[in-house]
Amino acid sequence: MSSVLLVIGILLALLFVLLAVPITVAFRIDRIKEIRGQVKFHWLFGLVRFQTGIPGAAKAEPQRTPKPGKITGKRRPGAHVRGVFALLRQSAFWRRAIRFIKDLLHAIHAHDLYLRLRIGLGDPADTGRLWALIGPVSGIAANLHSAEVCIEPEFMDSVLEVESHGEFRLIPLQFIALATAFAASPTTLRAWRTLRRSTV
Repeated sequence: MSSVLLVIGILLALLFVLLAVPITVAFRIDRIKEIRGQVKFHWLFGLVRFQTGIPGAAKAEPQRTPKPGKITGKRRPGAHVRGVFALLRQSAFWRRAIRFIKDLLHAIHAHDLYLRLRIGLGDPADTGRLWALIGPVSGIAANLHSAEVCIEPEFMDSVLEVESHGEFRLIPLQFIALATAFAASPTTLRAWRTLRRSTV
C-alpha cells in the first residue's frame, strides 16, 4: 500500500512540475468568409515542438425551409442571443468575468499581439447592447504592452471578421488555477443556471 502511495505521489509531483513549465504559442488566425490559420507550440524549453493548421470552414449544407406554423427544435428562436444577454446583464458575473480576463491577459505574457475584430449581430439594438459589454474588454486589451487591439462594431449587418497574430507564453498550472477559480465561483455557477433557464 505504501509503495502504491509513493508511486502516486511521484506521478503527481512530476505532473505538477510539467504543468509548471511554460508553453510558448505563436499563432495567426484570419476569418473573413472562412477560418484559416496556424498555431505553433513550443514546450519544455523547445524540446517539444509541434504545429497545427486551422482549416477553412466546410461548406454549409442547404437548409430546408420549415413549413409555416411548424417550429423545429426545442429552443425558441433567438434563445441563445437572449440567454447571453441575460447572462451578461448580471453585474456581479460581469465584474467577475472582467477580473478573470484581466488576470488571464496578465498571465499569458503576450508579445507582438495584433487583433482586429469586426462584429455585428444584424440588429442595431442587439449590437449596441453587445458593444456596451465588450467595450470595456477592448479598453483593457488596448492597454497591454506590445499589443495592438481594434474592435469595431457593425450595426447594420450580421458579420464576424477576425484578423489576429502574435505570440504568448503561459504556465499551464497558472491557467488551470485561474480557470478553475472562475468556473467554480458562486457568481459563475449562478450565471450558468440563469443561462440554462433562459435558453430552454
